[in-house]
Amino acid sequence: MEKGVTKKNDSHDSKTLEAKWGKTTLSRGWTGIPNVLIEHQRSLKLTPTDINILLILLKYWWDPSSPPYPSKRVIGEMIDREESTIRKCMAGLEKKGLVARDPRYLSMGGQTSNRYVMDGLIKRLEEEAAELNKIKEARKGEDALIRRGIKAGKTNT
Repeated sequence: MEKGVTKKNDSHDSKTLEAKWGKTTLSRGWTGIPNVLIEHQRSLKLTPTDINILLILLKYWWDPSSPPYPSKRVIGEMIDREESTIRKCMAGLEKKGLVARDPRYLSMGGQTSNRYVMDGLIKRLEEEAAELNKIKEARKGEDALIRRGIKAGKTNT
């Protein structure tokens, strides 16, 4: 969908969200997740734990210019996994080029939680979406030819 274009019943409309989830539930906040992330987790080689971690990162990503920085402990508590598991999964997400860890340091010295830059994930999702859009457009053109009788449609044999 082009920027600035919304569907009639766009799911981010507050009334629609309230109708789906209830006002009390939404009072605790909500997170927008691109469908292509859900639909293409397999092609992105994401495990269920990877997806859970990404969902938590998205939960904490309020401002596009400020990467999220939840601690591994907080992430682990949310998905009932040890910090060592979170560390391994984060390393895997980094190796796949989806997330980059950016260390943060306290003013008095010492390290605090990392920032998680998701430029790689965004790029990959954009590529996946662009490819899907190309396929959709090609099919639309093919369907038009079939409707006009220029090209034979698929038949069941």
